[in-house]
Amino acid sequence: MSPTLAIILFVVFFALMVILSDKLKMSIGLLGALFAFILSGWFGKASPTAVVGYFPTNTIITLFIASTFFCYVQQTGVFGGIVERIMQASKGRTAVIPFALFICSAIVCALGGAEVTPLLLSPIAFAFVNHAGLHPLLAVISTYTGTIGAGLGFWTPGGSTVRALAEAEIGEVPSFITSYQCLFFLLAFSIIIYVCAYYILKGNKLDSAKVSEYLSKKPEPFTDEQKFALKVVAAVVVVTAVPVLFQTLIYPNPVTAWMSTHLALKQNCLLGVLAFHLAKIGDSKEIFKNRIPWSSFVNIAGCVMIVNCAKDLGITDLMANALSTSVPGYFIPAAILVISALLSFVSNMFGIVPLFAPMAAALGEASGLHPATIVACIIAGCNATGISPVSMGGSLHQIGANDEQRAFLFKKQWFTAVVFMLAMAAVSLLGVWKLVDNIFF
Repeated sequence: MSPTLAIILFVVFFALMVILSDKLKMSIGLLGALFAFILSGWFGKASPTAVVGYFPTNTIITLFIASTFFCYVQQTGVFGGIVERIMQASKGRTAVIPFALFICSAIVCALGGAEVTPLLLSPIAFAFVNHAGLHPLLAVISTYTGTIGAGLGFWTPGGSTVRALAEAEIGEVPSFITSYQCLFFLLAFSIIIYVCAYYILKGNKLDSAKVSEYLSKKPEPFTDEQKFALKVVAAVVVVTAVPVLFQTLIYPNPVTAWMSTHLALKQNCLLGVLAFHLAKIGDSKEIFKNRIPWSSFVNIAGCVMIVNCAKDLGITDLMANALSTSVPGYFIPAAILVISALLSFVSNMFGIVPLFAPMAAALGEASGLHPATIVACIIAGCNATGISPVSMGGSLHQIGANDEQRAFLFKKQWFTAVVFMLAMAAVSLLGVWKLVDNIFF
């Protein structure tokens, strides 16, 4: 099959998935899975067994475990109590609360807690959605932009991994500079895009009636169950984040190295669920029947499966080849950013950086930029679309949402990912990467 026909087929089936799900009121995930079998099985070279391998096992398992854990926490009502206390502490200045979510996300992530950030702050953000009228999309953007703004510093696990992937192609010192460039660009982009979203989605105008209600009464003391829930959440966060913090910033040692490897987010959340069961807190039948967002898991899995067909159809290779042979020098930063962003729907940053890093020297020469800056463009593009609902990042930042909110956010986050990508491409065309290059070289 020709590459042009492959792209046409992929676009047609993807559009059909979106249109039919709306017209037939059918799960977009089931349609995505069906079209994945048709695209890769009939038009590609994959067997049905290979198409089953497109299922995002790691993403779904992580979401299932984290969602189950927080369903137990939410049943205690503790997040409502947290919102009451934050409202009281704000003394009516509730316009600052969304900014506080953004800043706290950046701080937690900068301390090495990229996985912990949504685990800790997404439920609080959605408590403000439920109890104070915060827009659901702004809740996701608050925690996501804070995370990408500080998540790739050279000292963080994500930054260290990307640096290691790039080092073989561009050298040790330039790979460190890439990390600095990512931190500089993504932090600036996150702040600007968040301020825009804050005003567009009216983060300065929370529900006045609900806010007045909170301010008019003193919060009820936490119950024993709520206190227990807070302790369990704190324990999960500490056990997940502190070993990483020691390994990257404080004092690497064999104990925290073992803990950071063997006590990851999924295991710690399951230990938290066990703690709730032992304490006889939470109704497991109610949680599994009515609270786990099964429909969201199906939507995410099916959409990932059809997006993964792009690899089998050769679309990803086509984009990479076009970038290296057909793009004028001035447009290379924007082009590589957009292509990385599009591939990020299919793969993750840790798969995309090795794909393009070997081209960094040639692309840098053609564009007049240092190869380290080219790698920073690639990483920025990956983070632009990481907020999509089918990515690990975008879906984890929905942890605190209910089924209705997740359904509302599904298309909104697709749109937001495209807006982020186009915004980054626009500033790239304005020459921002030349500025970044001049600052660091």
